[in-house]
Amino acid sequence: MAVSRTQIVDENFMRFVAQRPAAPRRVDLDAPVRPGAALTARDAVRLFEAQIESRICDFVSRELKAEGQSYYTIGSSGHEGNAAVADVLTPEDFAFLHYRSGAFFCARAAKTPGPEGAFDVLLGAVASIDEPVAGGRHKVFGSVRLNIPPQTSTIASQLPKALGFAVASDRRARLERVAAHRIAMCSFGDASANHATAVAAINSACWCSYQRVPAPVLFVCEDNGFGISVRTPQGWIATNFSSRPGLAYFEANGC
Repeated sequence: MAVSRTQIVDENFMRFVAQRPAAPRRVDLDAPVRPGAALTARDAVRLFEAQIESRICDFVSRELKAEGQSYYTIGSSGHEGNAAVADVLTPEDFAFLHYRSGAFFCARAAKTPGPEGAFDVLLGAVASIDEPVAGGRHKVFGSVRLNIPPQTSTIASQLPKALGFAVASDRRARLERVAAHRIAMCSFGDASANHATAVAAINSACWCSYQRVPAPVLFVCEDNGFGISVRTPQGWIATNFSSRPGLAYFEANGC
């Protein structure tokens, strides 16, 4: 029998917050969170709100499932750090999202007038015809106004689309003789990196780089060490991708 730890995690979080020392009475929200940092306190709060929104969507979708109203409960737990990725990109950068990128979606929606973010996600969870991008056919992260093409949970299928868009977007800019100003961002899990579709897309990106074909795409592999229930060998992602010719590799702690 599956055991839900939702209440336990929630109580632990509230206890942790309550035990934190009180902040100074006057906090300059526009000051860096620490000396020399680019992140301001106001930005940190905004990103944290997006992370919390994503987590609450996970909780609510499970509650609705128990009531027979939700049809999709794959959550974004553990991937909330991608809210920061959303923050450093521009709204013009197209995002091809992993099905666990809820925090990215909420963070971008919070910066763009119109889309409802978490509410739109929940409309998809209950298969509502009012869900703005898929009309309830499938729970997706997608929005025309947010430049997020709808993406289902079909493993790794977003990687070729992201690369294709990146190449086409740069080509279009050059044909129209305007400055290329946007990139394609693509998030995926560490298990997806082993899928033939992902391998083909990343190999094609390396080929483009080697051939000097502009392909402004940012692949974001969210490595949590698990592929559903199978462990990913420690260090596999870095070993596999850090020395690819033509592929710049960066690593960061998602926590």
